[in-house]
Amino acid sequence: MDSRQHAPLPANPVGDLLRGWRTRRAMSQADLAFEAGISIKHLSYVETGKAVASREILLQLASALGLSLRDRNALLESGGFARQYGERDLAAPEVADAKRAIDLLLRRHEPFPAIVTDRRWNVLQANGAATRLMTMLLGPERMTRPLNHMRMFLSPDELRPYVENWPKVASALLVRARHEAMAAPLDLALQSTWRELLKLPDLPLAQFDEHETPGPLCEVRLRKGDVSIGLIGAVLTLGTPQDVTLQELRVEMFMPADEASEAALTALAA
Repeated sequence: MDSRQHAPLPANPVGDLLRGWRTRRAMSQADLAFEAGISIKHLSYVETGKAVASREILLQLASALGLSLRDRNALLESGGFARQYGERDLAAPEVADAKRAIDLLLRRHEPFPAIVTDRRWNVLQANGAATRLMTMLLGPERMTRPLNHMRMFLSPDELRPYVENWPKVASALLVRARHEAMAAPLDLALQSTWRELLKLPDLPLAQFDEHETPGPLCEVRLRKGDVSIGLIGAVLTLGTPQDVTLQELRVEMFMPADEASEAALTALAA
């Protein structure tokens, strides 16, 4: 992953970034200054370019704004400082403990599906139950190519034909995807993936609320032939890691919606 893949920065990058993030969070200068422990006057000067913020002040402002580690790096770089947070591959020794925890979580969730996705909703890992279910629905040949969680459900030639309540599921996924994309406007890779999703045909009209955090995924009703399975999803994150990659991982865990669905998943595992 390339953490430097950001949008071009404006003439007053620090000030414009701070104003943009502050506006999206509906915070006044007074609110942000109080949360960051600095004076309103100093914040105003930083936003207008009259003052240059130190590295420490930028980190205080980033913390007060609740920025992701990727955005904190972008703010530091816009102020002329080096990035603070690393971005490692999951195979790196430095993240071995987190990787073991994820592996254990996926195994313990059997015989129910669970997957791990990155910030662009690419499927990085799946437990046996998820692999079996997707193979049954999509076929073994499709499983040899990369999977994207959002595209799987939204594309007409992937899971969409097997989702009985597809309009409701698609609307919920679009709301979530837009919320995550709008929270990271500098992330060109994520913005590109979001635009690609919007080009898929026959998408439902989702109701977007700028200030509302998306709820958990609604129930998904899957059917192929005589097999019918209902799933309810939950999204887990890895606490407060000090690594960009780990912070952006999402563990999507699916529970059976009813006893019949539990029996069907158990049968697939036999």
